[in-house]
Amino acid sequence: MKIKLSTYPKGNIVCKNTYPDNFDSIKDVNEAVVTLEKEGVKYHIKEKWFKGIHISIMEIHPHQEENFCFESSQQHIGFLFCLSGSINYCYDYRQDNFLSLIKNEQDFNIGRVNSIKFNITVKTRCLYIQLTEAYFRQVTGGELANDIKAEIQKSISPEIGLILQQMIYPKHEGRVKRLFLEARIFELIIAYFNQKLEKQTLVLKKEDIEKILLAKQLVEFDLQNPNSLMELSRRVGINDYKLKKGFKELIGHTVFGYLYKIRMEKAHYFLSKEKKTVNEVAFLVGYKNAQHFITAFKKQYNILPGSLNKS
Repeated sequence: MKIKLSTYPKGNIVCKNTYPDNFDSIKDVNEAVVTLEKEGVKYHIKEKWFKGIHISIMEIHPHQEENFCFESSQQHIGFLFCLSGSINYCYDYRQDNFLSLIKNEQDFNIGRVNSIKFNITVKTRCLYIQLTEAYFRQVTGGELANDIKAEIQKSISPEIGLILQQMIYPKHEGRVKRLFLEARIFELIIAYFNQKLEKQTLVLKKEDIEKILLAKQLVEFDLQNPNSLMELSRRVGINDYKLKKGFKELIGHTVFGYLYKIRMEKAHYFLSKEKKTVNEVAFLVGYKNAQHFITAFKKQYNILPGSLNKS
């Protein structure tokens, strides 16, 4: 089993390692830490692995926009969590269909993955869990076979956030540490199936979906004067309860959670790409008070917005 992180498309290797098949070894938990700086990009990568499981905690601090490729020689099941910053990414089977995660968002990808291309523009910390197919089948009784490429993108719940913190900072050693980490993996798998069940139990007609997607467009194109939930439901012709529930299931955010996400993403673009002033950007994304915008932006990206619009 080989894992490699490299720049894309240049292919310059950041780090690589070779592991036993199925990540098995005589140690209870294997660990490795890599801290380095290459071409102005700072990396801090911490790994933990044992039979069937590999956990990567990656912190990448680029001085400008950077593209990377995470590759594994063996197909696996991937759980991706963005802990801070933001990530644009795509799986090998999706070609160039990029998705995006921001702070405190997750992607449960129950499918066969060999590689992930990802784009990073700000200091970002993420956690990626690989489960071998053999391990996942053993735990779930062969559930994978009928669930290829099924993704669930949602905000990280407080419960899952606690699980991730326990995985990053386990308070045990030796065999107890391994049992503790594996128990957290079981909890994440259960969370995946619970969220999958929630998606399946929501019944939306085709016209309902079209109206919810129209509501999504209205949120995106009216950042300065957003509608209330009642106003939005009247404009698209759907009751507010179905809009509220359906929007969360289809888009992965509440209506106003999505509004906040789009505001921050647009603000980041205006500041970093178009070099607009902070006051101007605050107005463009719908903040009447620039200080409120600065506070929200710093909470989201852990940097002051004024640091991005400098040449």
